[in-house]
Amino acid sequence: MAINECVWLIVKGLAATIAISALALAIGTLVGWGVYRLSQSPRGWVRKTAQWWKVVVRGTPLVVLLLIVFYLLLGGRCPILAASIALGLVFSNFVASILQSSIDAVGRGQLEAGLMLGFSRRQAMRHIVLPQALRIGMPAYKFQAVSIVKGTSIVGYVAIQDLTLAAQAIRSGTGNDLLPLLAATLIYFLLAWLLNKLLDFVLLKMSAV
Repeated sequence: MAINECVWLIVKGLAATIAISALALAIGTLVGWGVYRLSQSPRGWVRKTAQWWKVVVRGTPLVVLLLIVFYLLLGGRCPILAASIALGLVFSNFVASILQSSIDAVGRGQLEAGLMLGFSRRQAMRHIVLPQALRIGMPAYKFQAVSIVKGTSIVGYVAIQDLTLAAQAIRSGTGNDLLPLLAATLIYFLLAWLLNKLLDFVLLKMSAV
C-alpha cells in the first residue's frame, strides 16, 4: 500500500470520526437536557418515564444500541447518523446525571436568592444557577465527552471507515502493526486534547455572558 493511500485512509477515517463525535455530542447534550427537564416534572408519570429511559439506555450495550438504531430505526441506511444517534443517546444519560448533580450542588438557596432579587424562576436559573452549575459539572462533562470520542471506535460494526478501521486497513495492507495503530492512538489523543480546550473556551464564553 502506497503512502498516499495510507494518508487518504487516515484523512477519511478522521473526518468520519470528527463528524460522528460532533453530532453525538450535540445530540447527547440536547437530549440530556430534555431528560433532565422531564425528571424535574411535577407529574409523577413523566418523572418515571425519564427514570426508565435512563435505566434502559444505561443497561443496553453500546454495540447493541448502535445495531438497533441502524437496522431497526433507520432501516440499514445512514450509518453515520445511526452511529451519532446511538452515541448521543449514551452521552445523554451522562449529561442528565451531570446536570442533576451540578444543579443540586449549587443549592436551592441560590435560586431563592434570585427570586428575592426580582428575577423570574427562568431568569434566576439562567443567570445565577446554571453558570455555577456549568463550572461544577464541566470536568465530568469533558471526561464523558472524551469517552464518547473514543467510543466512535466501534462504528465499524455498521461499515463506517472511521479512524480505527482506517488504521486496521493500513495495518493489513502494509503488514506493519506498530505505525498505523500508533498513529491512530496519537490522533485520538490530539482529538481529546483539542476537545478539552474547546470546551474550556465555550465555558469561558458562557460564563462571560
